[in-house]
Amino acid sequence: MDKIYNVAIIGCGGISHMHAGWYVNEPRASLTAIADINAEGLKAYGEQYGVEKQYTDYIEMLETEEIDLVSVCTRPKLHAPVVIETAKWGVKGILSEKPMAENLGQAREMLETCSEHGVKLAIDHQVRFSAPYQLARQMIAEGAIGDLFRIHGVCSGGDLKDNATHTVDLMRYVYSDRPVTWVIGQIERINTPMKYDLHSEDFSLGYFKFEDNVRAIIEGGSDTAPGYHHIYCYGTEGELELAAPGGPSLRVRNTASGGAWVAPELPSESNPVRDMIATIEEDREHRSSGYQGYATHELLMAIYESSRKRRRIHLPLEEMESPLTLMVEDGWV
Repeated sequence: MDKIYNVAIIGCGGISHMHAGWYVNEPRASLTAIADINAEGLKAYGEQYGVEKQYTDYIEMLETEEIDLVSVCTRPKLHAPVVIETAKWGVKGILSEKPMAENLGQAREMLETCSEHGVKLAIDHQVRFSAPYQLARQMIAEGAIGDLFRIHGVCSGGDLKDNATHTVDLMRYVYSDRPVTWVIGQIERINTPMKYDLHSEDFSLGYFKFEDNVRAIIEGGSDTAPGYHHIYCYGTEGELELAAPGGPSLRVRNTASGGAWVAPELPSESNPVRDMIATIEEDREHRSSGYQGYATHELLMAIYESSRKRRRIHLPLEEMESPLTLMVEDGWV
């Protein structure tokens, strides 16, 4: 008989409902316990999903319950400390919300602690499981548009850490998560914006090079071109476009289509929870593993660091604090 995985959710705010939906629709998962400091909200959440075991202290929950999988859906400042502590309590897998952490040092400690305790860590860049991006990755790898030479991503209205982290992660994903060599970027910040308790920005622009010389551009924020996770891939024999404003979720034109845009049939989709169970049982890395989350977070931090240092930033990034926080502390209001 297949094992049933006992699940806990820490942080019962808005984004956690997506996680709860994955668990209640997964036959091999049982939503066993929930934790949140807001007792009233916790009670309502428990009633909605039929969870009787409710805790206002997540450590007490981990001490008391036998939990296999944990979703961390707290405010971003708490992602790192909660993941680091949870990894010490014998769980098998942790699915943590994005952004991965406040800075790169915290993200590194998350990876190290989970590795030390044998815990599979995944960061919830869940769009990696969306069919159009899955198929785009496959088509690029198979040469459907020839040799890729440029990727242009747009996240209209979204800041780097909360929204464009998905876009940047998808740009990496569709090109098979190849390493990035360097980054140059700039941000605009007006009237001290904050988002979910973290310093934020109004507009961002990043330009980066993959190790094989493929170039990429990410624009995000208040005055971008239209599009949300809109990604345009240029190849020597065609083009591929994802989430085109007003268009299909995926379309391609190449020599095989005679240069005309066509929308290919999409494959079936999975989700991060199903992949986490497979990750544990097959002892492999999650599609959105902590290592992939770290690589994406490093790229975002490098855009900030480039803006701070006014130069190109070569990876791996040495600065473990958030360069945006350092800029603010240095007097940039």
